[in-house]
Amino acid sequence: MDPVPAPEPDAAALRSWLDTVSTAAAVVEAEASDAEARHWYGQRLADLKKHVEYVQHSGPDQFNTLRQFVRAVLQGTTGQYALQNSLEVHQRVLLSLLAEGRRDDVLLVLADLQDYGASYPLEEAAGSACSATAVPPYLAQLSKPVDPSLLSLCAVDLPLSSRVTGFAWSDAGALEIQGWAYLPGIDPADCTLEVGLRHSGSSCVSALAVSRDQDPRIDIPAADRWQSYAGAAFTATVESRALSELQQDSGGASEWAVHVTLRAGDISVSDVIRTRDPDTLPRRLPVGPFTDDRTRIIGLMDGAQGLRLKAVRYSCTTAAVEVAGSVVLVRFERSAGPVPAALHLAVAGEPPVEFRPDLSGSVFSVDAAAVPGSLPAGTAEQRWTVKALLPNGRTEPLGWAGSSDTLAAASDPTAALRTECTGYGYLQVVLRPERVTLSNAAVSADGMSLVLDGRLGCLSDQPHAAPPELLLRTDRNDVRPLSAGWLDGHGSFRTVFPLTQDKWGLGESALESGHYRVLRTVTDENGRVRAVRVPALGSLLAELPLRALLELTSLELVGEGNEQDLVLRVSAPRTADERTARNRARLISDYSGSAEPMDRGSVLFETFDGKFCSDSGRAISDVLGLSHPRLHRYWTVADFSVPVPPDCTPVLRESREWFRLLATAGYLVNNNNFPHYFRKRPEQFYVQTWHGTPLKRIGSDTPVDGTTASYRALLQREAAAWDMLLSQSEFAAETLASAFGYRGEPAVFGYPRNDALTAETAAGRRLESRRRLGIADDRKVLLYLPTWRDNRSMADPYLDFEAAVARLGPEYVLLYRGHHKIAGRRKTTGQNHFIDVTTYPEINDLYLAADLLVTDYSSAMFDFCVTGKPMYFLVPDLARYRDSERGFYFGFEEEAPGPMVTSTDDLVAAILADHPSSGPNGGRYRQFTRRYAPMDDGSAAARAAKAVW
Repeated sequence: MDPVPAPEPDAAALRSWLDTVSTAAAVVEAEASDAEARHWYGQRLADLKKHVEYVQHSGPDQFNTLRQFVRAVLQGTTGQYALQNSLEVHQRVLLSLLAEGRRDDVLLVLADLQDYGASYPLEEAAGSACSATAVPPYLAQLSKPVDPSLLSLCAVDLPLSSRVTGFAWSDAGALEIQGWAYLPGIDPADCTLEVGLRHSGSSCVSALAVSRDQDPRIDIPAADRWQSYAGAAFTATVESRALSELQQDSGGASEWAVHVTLRAGDISVSDVIRTRDPDTLPRRLPVGPFTDDRTRIIGLMDGAQGLRLKAVRYSCTTAAVEVAGSVVLVRFERSAGPVPAALHLAVAGEPPVEFRPDLSGSVFSVDAAAVPGSLPAGTAEQRWTVKALLPNGRTEPLGWAGSSDTLAAASDPTAALRTECTGYGYLQVVLRPERVTLSNAAVSADGMSLVLDGRLGCLSDQPHAAPPELLLRTDRNDVRPLSAGWLDGHGSFRTVFPLTQDKWGLGESALESGHYRVLRTVTDENGRVRAVRVPALGSLLAELPLRALLELTSLELVGEGNEQDLVLRVSAPRTADERTARNRARLISDYSGSAEPMDRGSVLFETFDGKFCSDSGRAISDVLGLSHPRLHRYWTVADFSVPVPPDCTPVLRESREWFRLLATAGYLVNNNNFPHYFRKRPEQFYVQTWHGTPLKRIGSDTPVDGTTASYRALLQREAAAWDMLLSQSEFAAETLASAFGYRGEPAVFGYPRNDALTAETAAGRRLESRRRLGIADDRKVLLYLPTWRDNRSMADPYLDFEAAVARLGPEYVLLYRGHHKIAGRRKTTGQNHFIDVTTYPEINDLYLAADLLVTDYSSAMFDFCVTGKPMYFLVPDLARYRDSERGFYFGFEEEAPGPMVTSTDDLVAAILADHPSSGPNGGRYRQFTRRYAPMDDGSAAARAAKAVW
C-alpha cells in the first residue's frame, strides 16, 4: 500500500490514507494469519508516529482524525496485541491517550519527551529485571492513570545498544575487538554478556573470550537520565589459531558476524554491532597478517550487516615493497606462491602502466613520476591499484602479505609517493606531489597553545623556503598559527596555534566552540587559494583521540574519515561525567529542591542562552556597575569565548555554579526565556527585557504549526514569573503582554540596548568599531541583518553577497550578522565577499559602524531607526511570511521605513539610487521612529535600574 503521507496542517491527505488502511484491514482480517495480521497492524500503528507528534502543531481536526482511526484499531484484539508488542512504551502511551481523546495529556507527554528525553526508570518485581515495568516521569502529571499493561516491558523496549570502539591485530595474528553493549534501563552489572562469531547462513555462534571493562564516556551518547552504562565496555579476543580453526570447522564459510548477546533474568537479546565510534575507529578497518598461506581474515562493517569478519584468499601476494623517491619496487619469493608474468598499475579509465622486471623475473619496478599524466595538479592525489598478470593468463589485484603496520614500516606514509593496502588487503600506490602529514600533537605546559609536529614530503628535491601554511577552521571561524618553522632539513616542521583568540580587538578569550579541521592552504595553478585537510599518522594516530580539560576549554583531537584527517574539537570545559544526561538530571533535581538562602546582592544576567553578554541586559549591567558597585553581577556564558563586561563574573551555563545562582540570585535579567526547568522563587525579582519590538507574530500569537508543546508550556510559566517586562514603546508593551500572557503592567522605558546609539560617545565609538573591523574611513558599510525562518533549516541568506559586492564596487564593505537561532549552522569561512560579524559581542557597535541597514522582518529596524540612517528591506518571501508562516502585527508594507525589494539586483539599484524614503528625511521614516522608538533617548537603562534597584 502507499506510504504514509508527511504530516501537514490539512488532514485531508492523512484522512485519505487512513481510509485506504481501513479498507486494507478488512482484507487482512479475512485472509491473513494471526501472526501476519498482528505484524501488519503493528506496522500501521508505527506509521503514525510522526502524525501523533504532529498533534502539537495542528488543531482538533488532525487529532480527531487520528483518534477515530486508532480507537477503532484498539477495539480489536489484533490491534491491542500489536499495540502491546510492536511499539515502544512512549508510543503505546500516546496512542492509548489518543484513542481516549485525552488531547491535553498527549501534549503533556510530547512536551515532557522534548524537555527531558525518552529515558525512564524501571520498577522491578521481586528483584527480577524480566518483570520490570517502565515508569516515565510524566505519568504523575497525567489527568488520570493509564492502563498498567502499557508499561510492562516487551522486546521492543529493550533493543541492544552497542558500538565498536577498537579493532586491532597483534603481530601474532590475534584480533582484539573493543566495544560496549547494554540494554536500556538495565544496569550492565545485572547482565550476562556473550560475544561470538556467527557463521554466515547458520545460527551457530562460536563464543569468544570476553573481559568486561569500565568506560564512563559511554553515558554521553547513552543520554539516560536514570541509569549509568559505564560498565558496559568489553574486550573480545580472537586468537589467530581460532581464526584458522573457525574456517575449517565451518566447512569453508568465508564470513562471520560478530554477535553480541545480553541476558538479564529471563530477558535475552542478541544482535550484531551496527555502529562504530568514529573517534576511535576509522571507516577502513586495519588489516592483519595472513592466517595461513595466501589467506587472511579482514574486518568489514556497515549499518545493515554490522561488524563481521571475512576470509580472503589471494591469487598472488608480495611481502616486500620498497619506495625510493619516485620509484616503487616489488619483490616476489618463488617459494611463497606464483610469481606474476607482469605487474602493472591500474586506474579506472586509464591504460595500465607496466612495471619493469629485472633479469631474475621476480623483482619489478616502476617510476611513478615518469608515467604520462601521473603527476596530479596541485594537491590532488593519484591512486593506482597494483595488478598482477598470472602465468595462467588471469589478471588479479596483488595482495599484501603483511599487516597494515608492516606496510607502513616498509613504505614511509609521510612520503609523497607511498604504498597502501585497501580494507581487503590489496596493494595500492598513491602519489601526491606534496604530502603534509602530522605525527605529534601536544598542549603547551601553560595550556595556551597547541603544538603540532609534521612533515612535508615532496616528490621533487626542490627546497621549500617556508613550512606548510596550516590553519584551524570551522564553518564560522579561522585560527591562524602563532608560529611555524622547520625542525630539520628533511621536511619536518612545527606549527603552534593559540588556544585563545582576540577576534574583535576586545581582549583575549577562549576559542569559539566547534570542530576545527586542521587544513593546509595552497595556491593552485590558477592562482586560487584552497584549503586541504591534513591527516594524522604514526604515533599520533595511535594516540588519538587525545583529550585535555583546560581552565577555559575542553579539547579533543580526533581523526576523521579514511585518511584520519586531524580535527580539533573545542567545547566548554566539562568533564566526561558533566556531559552526561545523568549529571544534568542531578543538577536539575538539586536546583528544583534548593533551599539555599537568597542573595539580594547578586544579579544573574543572560542573553540568548549565554551566546552573548549584550542587549538591554548589558546596558543595565553597565549602569549598575556605576550606581551599585557592590552588587555582584554574573553573566551566563555558553562557553568562555563569550566576552564578559568589565567587573562581571562569567558563569558557564548549566554548570553547578550556574544552577546555584539561578536558585539564589536575588535578581534575574534575561532577554529570552530560561530553560524549561526554571522556576522562580518568591524572593527573586525577574526582569524580562525581551530582545526586540516585534513585527512578526510571536509567543502565543505564533501559528500553532510553528511552535511545540514544550515551548507553549514554557511561555505560560515564564510570563507568570516576570516581575517586570521592559518595552520600547506603548505598541511593544501592548503586543508583548498580549503575546506572552503577561498580567502585569509593562515598563515602557525605551530600550536600554539603544542608549549607546544616541550617547555623546557614539561618534567615537563608530570610529573605533570600524577600526576593529578593519574598515577604512572612506568606505561605506552595508550591514545585512536578516531574521530566521521557521521553515528554513539552513542558514542561507537571501542576499547574494558576491553579486552585491560586484555591483556596489570597492566603495562598499558588507557585514553579515546571522540570527542567533541559526548562527551555529552558518558557513562563512573561506570567502572574501563580506565580514561575518555574527559573533561580534555588541550589536550597537555594528549599528554605529554601518552607513545603511539591509534587513527583512527583524526587530533590528526598530533599533536602527534611532540612528536615522537608511534602511532597505530584502523580502522575496513577503507574501508567504505575512500570510502563512508568521504574520505581522501591523501593515508592514505601508509602514516600512525604507524601500522593499525582492532581489539582490533590485536592492543594489535602490541603494545606488539613494532612495529618499530610506533616510531620515522621509516622512514614513520619521513616523516610524516616533511610533516605535519614542523613548530611546539614551536614558532607558538608567530608568530601568532606578525602578528595580
